[in-house]
Amino acid sequence: MDKNEKLLQRVRAKKWLLPSGFAILCTMSAASIALCFLSGLSRLEPDWIFNIAADVVGIAICAVLFYGCMNGDKETQETTYLFVALLSSNASALFLDECAWLVQGVPSLRVWNLLVNVLFYLVGVNMVYQFWRYARAALDMNDKLMRWGAYAVQILLVPAMLACLANLFVPLYFYVDEAGVYQRAAAYPLSYTYFVLSICILFGGLLRSNVSRRQKTVVLSFVAIPLLNTALTWNTFGISTQYVAALVSIVMIYSLLYSERSKTLAAKDAELNMATGIQANMLPRIFPPFPERKEFDLYASMDPAKEVGGDFYDFFLTDDDHLAMVIADVSDKGVPAALFMVIAKTLIKNRAQMGGTPAEILGDVNAKLCEGNESKMFVTAWLGILEISSGRLTATNAGHEYPLIKHAGGAFELFKDKHGFVLGGMDGMKYKDYELALEPGAKIFLYTDGVPEASDETENMFGVEQLLAVLNKEPDASPQQILQNVRCAVDEFVKDAKQFDDLTMLSMEYRGTKE
Repeated sequence: MDKNEKLLQRVRAKKWLLPSGFAILCTMSAASIALCFLSGLSRLEPDWIFNIAADVVGIAICAVLFYGCMNGDKETQETTYLFVALLSSNASALFLDECAWLVQGVPSLRVWNLLVNVLFYLVGVNMVYQFWRYARAALDMNDKLMRWGAYAVQILLVPAMLACLANLFVPLYFYVDEAGVYQRAAAYPLSYTYFVLSICILFGGLLRSNVSRRQKTVVLSFVAIPLLNTALTWNTFGISTQYVAALVSIVMIYSLLYSERSKTLAAKDAELNMATGIQANMLPRIFPPFPERKEFDLYASMDPAKEVGGDFYDFFLTDDDHLAMVIADVSDKGVPAALFMVIAKTLIKNRAQMGGTPAEILGDVNAKLCEGNESKMFVTAWLGILEISSGRLTATNAGHEYPLIKHAGGAFELFKDKHGFVLGGMDGMKYKDYELALEPGAKIFLYTDGVPEASDETENMFGVEQLLAVLNKEPDASPQQILQNVRCAVDEFVKDAKQFDDLTMLSMEYRGTKE
């Protein structure tokens, strides 16, 4: 899992973020109405009242859109959080614009007028930045030009905000006269510099992008509509509805891009569902797997963190007296890991059917996986072959988790076998076998790191010690019951936290022969 994905999942786990933002917007909307009545409307000019009413309606619309993001099925998408940031910036700008009109022309509130307008300009710069981030992510513009453009937009953000703050001391973009009235300064057109530069960079990305013309048009509406509004009201200071105009564009973007994304995601979901079914069918799922064999009992499960996973288990008879058991974990998640998992699983089973010790089998599989492995993916794996008639288990470990062993009449213990190198990591690696003598009643529990590393909302991990405690609460349970006990314990531990990793387990009980 890469750092960006893990960070995003941590943000998703904080479920209070979106509801809190929605509550703030609702409070802001109510406060905007209350301020109008507290300040009194009698002294306000008609065009001021028009601006204030547009701001109040705009804040309410932002709250409604925010609620749609919070309750929609796309709330786990990165673009949703970026869109929410854009909405929040727009709502803040509308609220500050209303506050500026309410303190307009009141000499005693001249300092407040100055502060509110400085914040208004700062939020405007931030809104342009948030729009740039959202449009880039929503339209998937991530080529070299846009990466350099991202650096430029981030660097230019600092002087743009400093220029806004400078109005506290010098009348760069505006000033408030002695009568408490906001006035535009001679350098007011420079306040659009960051906006123009950011949009020019975005426009360059749009020209190179493969997205549809409709998407490009709607994104450009964020530029066209506010600019048209500014041109129409340039000489009419009493009308300043540029952020209401921007909100119109945001609504259009929300409608189109979410509609387009929904269609794309629906198609991807159908493909992923098919891939999930294919992967599930590749793993043995019929239990008991060998009902005619009474010498052992076996159960396994795999729950992927995504639609498809990189973990896998397998078990099969290489002949009438030998049972092979495999559990493995690919270094990545999702579709790439699933493809690599298919290759690794097929290679291990095919090579094991040819005979040889576990060490020899994994050595040959490692050589095959290293051929043309440009993705640099690798697999941790544990492979054991049980001689059913004698209970002798020969195994080897390629960088996988330690197995948990329960001997007859005893308790589960961590068996720290010697680890070899992972499969697919380096060609020419050699692996070593070790042997265990299993008596009737002995059990083995295999798992991937998703079990001990399962984390709750405070990022505490389940851990091997707690896993052992769960196993030893009911050590004589059947393999199926053992897996159910562990899964229930993990679910109870993590509660509502997001599943970060695949959960894969395999348990085998050796019963021995009647003789």
